[in-house]
Amino acid sequence: MRMNVHRAGIAAVAALLLAMAAGSAVAESVPLQGESADGVLLFESADGRFRWSLDGRVNLDGMFFVEDKNPLGDGVQLRRARLAFKSVLWSDWYVEMDVDFAEEMTAMKDVYLRYDNLFGRQGYARIGNFREPFGLEENTSSRNIQFQERSQATDGFVPGRKMGLEVARFAPRWRAAAGVFGPDIAEFETEKDDMSWNVTGRFTANFLRDRGQVLHVGLAGSHRQPQLQSSTLRFRTRNEYHVNNYKFVDTDNISNVDTYDLIGGEFAYVNRRLRLQAEVVDVAVKRLGALEGLNFGGAYACASYFLTDDTHPYVWQDGEFGKLVPRAEGGAWEVLARYSTVDMTDLDVKGGESTALTLGLNWHANANVRIYNSWVMVDNDENANAKRALVGNDDFQFYQFRVLLMF
Repeated sequence: MRMNVHRAGIAAVAALLLAMAAGSAVAESVPLQGESADGVLLFESADGRFRWSLDGRVNLDGMFFVEDKNPLGDGVQLRRARLAFKSVLWSDWYVEMDVDFAEEMTAMKDVYLRYDNLFGRQGYARIGNFREPFGLEENTSSRNIQFQERSQATDGFVPGRKMGLEVARFAPRWRAAAGVFGPDIAEFETEKDDMSWNVTGRFTANFLRDRGQVLHVGLAGSHRQPQLQSSTLRFRTRNEYHVNNYKFVDTDNISNVDTYDLIGGEFAYVNRRLRLQAEVVDVAVKRLGALEGLNFGGAYACASYFLTDDTHPYVWQDGEFGKLVPRAEGGAWEVLARYSTVDMTDLDVKGGESTALTLGLNWHANANVRIYNSWVMVDNDENANAKRALVGNDDFQFYQFRVLLMF
């Protein structure tokens, strides 16, 4: 089965490269005109066939703990320092390379080639490293997420960026995407083990967009194997912070794993200033031999309200929320609340359970500057002890802030 999927992936890559070669036009000199669109520098040809842009992003974070049972270090962090190059070539081809330079390290993020002239330009095929089509919160760019960190359920279970091939089709009221994915870009093949291949798909629908509102619902699924045929699987998550590296909720290595499946449901509703959003993810792990299967899961629900006359824009082509540009010179003010839960305990695996309540206030100063403030209250159970390296049942709180610069 793995070999057949592997061959299918190679054949698809070869077909895409042949299509690119066949569709190439004769090189020519094309002048590009510069402009600033919502704070982003663009260079575009008069006929729109070529475009080049830079996308920079810096996250400056800080956090301060109110400790309970374990000593937890306060601090500041350069959370992200991104520079992305994006280009449209010959109208039909889109290329993106996104590099992160934070923490004195270089990490490749989105790196892919996409062909946009499918299904009458209402679909695409892309190949490279990018987010798998699973989850609303995960697939919303860090430029546009409402809270500083994604929920502990998303962080713990949703696959994120992987190397793969994806095909998507969208229409004004729905969107579907599916793909075959391999490892993270930082994982490398060993001498004797083949890489594993995973299949992931997502379908979303939206309603009410003609009435100054939007109702978004979605369903995603993924059938997966442990990486590099290791039969070993591990889930873990932070309690919605990143400055501190402790991961209280941690299954440790689960051995004798055959396959596992993820199922996710998503909901969002916007009515002008108000936004409601929720997701749930269920994990079913199939183990080898007579070992019983395992079930884990998590969810979150959040609400936000603008104190100013602003709203979160919905991008139906992507099935996600886009960039907010404040309507007034004084910016946009937003109050938020989120409740999240995660459960990584079942049978002989004692990874722990945790809930978190976040209260936040965001100031969108303009299209390029945003200030996050949040107070988070965490409730961990006795098994949430970072593989017994920490004291369990630790119910701590913390304040965190972020200065987000986008250019």
